[in-house]
Amino acid sequence: MVIDRAGKKLYVNLTGTDEVGVVDLNSRQLVSKWALPDAHAAHAMVLDEHNHRLFIATRKPAQFIVFNSDTGEVVAALPCVGVNSDMSFDVARKRIYVTGSEAASVFVQRDADHYEHIADVPTAYRAKSSIFVPDLKRLYVAVSGKGKPDAKLELQIYEVQ
Repeated sequence: MVIDRAGKKLYVNLTGTDEVGVVDLNSRQLVSKWALPDAHAAHAMVLDEHNHRLFIATRKPAQFIVFNSDTGEVVAALPCVGVNSDMSFDVARKRIYVTGSEAASVFVQRDADHYEHIADVPTAYRAKSSIFVPDLKRLYVAVSGKGKPDAKLELQIYEVQ
């Protein structure tokens, strides 16, 4: 889920119905529901308030989906890394990083309605949790390796250019 900076709206994954819910935080009421386009198992969610866009990553199929946060219309949908869990928006570079098991999908925002997949950067098995720190220009990815006999905890650090 994600809350806008003004604290007026909450966007949340409605996993049971494969929808995005929009909650008015003043009234605490669900005011809108947007269907995921032929997708299930939504996970990561990030808001681009300047362009009125909501980014979501789903697992079935693995997709990066862009909604117009004013209308609920789908603006773009592109394949992304599977078993994804986290996403970050690099405002300065207009990039979106979606992290999932074994890779991070990188997208660039050409404008509010146009997005391009520019890379899948190899990470590690079960490297899903991440955070982008803009001031350091780094994407930190946690690796658990859970489920592998020789699993090691690791923190991978990617410096963005």
